[in-house]
Amino acid sequence: MQQIIFLVTSLEGLHRPNFTQQLKQALQRNVPIKLLVALVDFEASWTVRQFLNRLAQDDARVKGVEVITLADVVADQPGLTLTAEERQAFATGDHEERLFADQKEQIKRYLDAGHLVAELRQVNDDMPMALRQYQADQAVQIDTYGLSGQVIGITKLDNGVSTTSYLLNRRGEAVLRFVRHERTLEHIYNIGESSAMGETEFSSAKQAVVANNMTKHERARAEANSVDHTEVVTASEAYYGVLVYATYQRYPDVFAFYQAILDDLMTPETQLYIDLAVNPVLSPRMPHQLIFNY
Repeated sequence: MQQIIFLVTSLEGLHRPNFTQQLKQALQRNVPIKLLVALVDFEASWTVRQFLNRLAQDDARVKGVEVITLADVVADQPGLTLTAEERQAFATGDHEERLFADQKEQIKRYLDAGHLVAELRQVNDDMPMALRQYQADQAVQIDTYGLSGQVIGITKLDNGVSTTSYLLNRRGEAVLRFVRHERTLEHIYNIGESSAMGETEFSSAKQAVVANNMTKHERARAEANSVDHTEVVTASEAYYGVLVYATYQRYPDVFAFYQAILDDLMTPETQLYIDLAVNPVLSPRMPHQLIFNY
């Protein structure tokens, strides 16, 4: 069956003009279109829906796009019951409630002795989006709701950074666990006479070469400093490992997990669109798949 799948791995990619352009071109082909929302930030799925709703105001065909979230993928899969400490459920009725609203959404804030302990974002009283829990004014947990009003994801935070996330099935069991890790990467740059980096980092040596008052020894030393160099720059990178509770299968990173999902969704006639930013990571894992970028 012919179909088109857009893999969304970041909100930045979604908001690129090229995404909207490619989606509108795909809509002209009159084939099923699926949008796979592959975001570890579960709450961001609501931003994706809001974005598509805005597009649909200008093009009604966007309403026909099938949105598939990670929660939809695991909804009927077996999982593990979380402990009370892991779940850390919040009882809204035990706290003072204050309601704030604008044209886009409602926010209910829950106070304990005047201190903010939780904040509920919702479309309306019947459709919650996300509940944030606070300790000492720092967010420590986010419960994300699905369209059914059930919690589909739990995210633990430390100093505002997501550390561990659980994706839940319809029964509220944890199907997947995402754990944040950091690794050090080395980037190698060849710096030559014509490179901008070379001109800035070795400009003093170049200026010395043309100085008339240099000795022969000084000139030879300056010329040696002005030839091509190789610079190694180290940087840390965050990534998420994925654990499947039912089988205890581990994926080394989210892209290996996304590939497994795509393998289940795609047919030989599927056209796949991915963010240009993740193309170097995902394309080598799918060498026989024709991939388009947005």
